[in-house]
Amino acid sequence: MSTMSKTLLPDAVSLFVMTTLKDVAKRAGVSAKTVSRVVNRDPLVAEVTRAAVQRLVDELNYVPNAAAQQMRTQSSRTVGFLTDVIATTPYSVDIIRGVQEELRAEGRSMMIANSGGAPEQEAEYWRMFRAQRAAGAIYATMYHRPVDLGEIDFAGPLVLVNCYDRKHRYPAVLPDDLAGGCTQAKYLIELGHRRIGLVSLNPVIRAADLRRDGITKAHKQSGLSFNDALARPGMVGRPGGGERLVAYEAARELLTGRNRPTAIICGHDQIALQVMAAAADCGLSVPGDLSIVGFDDQPTITDALRPALTTVALPYYQMGRAATLILNTLIAGGDAPLKPLLVPCPLVIRQSCCPPETTSRARRRRN
Repeated sequence: MSTMSKTLLPDAVSLFVMTTLKDVAKRAGVSAKTVSRVVNRDPLVAEVTRAAVQRLVDELNYVPNAAAQQMRTQSSRTVGFLTDVIATTPYSVDIIRGVQEELRAEGRSMMIANSGGAPEQEAEYWRMFRAQRAAGAIYATMYHRPVDLGEIDFAGPLVLVNCYDRKHRYPAVLPDDLAGGCTQAKYLIELGHRRIGLVSLNPVIRAADLRRDGITKAHKQSGLSFNDALARPGMVGRPGGGERLVAYEAARELLTGRNRPTAIICGHDQIALQVMAAAADCGLSVPGDLSIVGFDDQPTITDALRPALTTVALPYYQMGRAATLILNTLIAGGDAPLKPLLVPCPLVIRQSCCPPETTSRARRRRN
């Protein structure tokens, strides 16, 4: 072996030798318990001792044994995150981003499990969270709906996102769909529209009812009545599987009928895309002949459309953060809100809406 090899070998080998708590204690000339107190930021450790031990911790690249800490505290710094299909769904993944940001601020990590909506798979993941001594858990769904989790095999604090427990056993964070529908209609009414159509979400979805209630509320607040004859579902079938998009056909029916609407409220941005296509096929311009407002604020749709789509944003990121703040409070022994926390859905104004007077001027120019 060359002299160079002999020189490098000890350093290379040392990279693969894990420094232990006892190693740090021996080098520092203190007890292992003192090192543990420094690593865990015990405020009662003398500042001189803390500085000396911390210097060696950094120098020796000591990493605390997470498994040992978990055994002592009976819980880990990990939080479980269980979803139906959110982990594989575009846009909804913003919930995960929000959760991660707040967990990182607390020095926590996350285990993500995607059940695909299968009860037996969910049961397995709850057992996994318990086995890993997760400090708490978040359960999130793809769309706003009630859930019945039954008797889960997990005793830690739990917060629901985009769903709520039928028995009201767990705190929940939800989008304010009713206010979101009200925002859609109010914006169009303020522009001067009176014949407002609706191509909604699947009627079996809770959000569809809430948003329609919001649309009705906005009309009443303005001394108007929403015309139910101008409403059509844009989705039909079973959500999560077997659901079909029928927004194009619904929009054509509205736009080719008598007294067609001057504006259409859409259940989500994908529906708005179909409505815009139907308007083009009917020879109508957007927003000159028809104003369109969506829901969700999906960037791949809202930014790509021309004109860019005015929409109401689903606050997934904010919902993830809010749920994690509640969970952190519960883990620390605090209390959760008694009622579901409703997160506002803000209006994002772009170019797909204008006053109906613009429509009349456009018609006169064509004639």
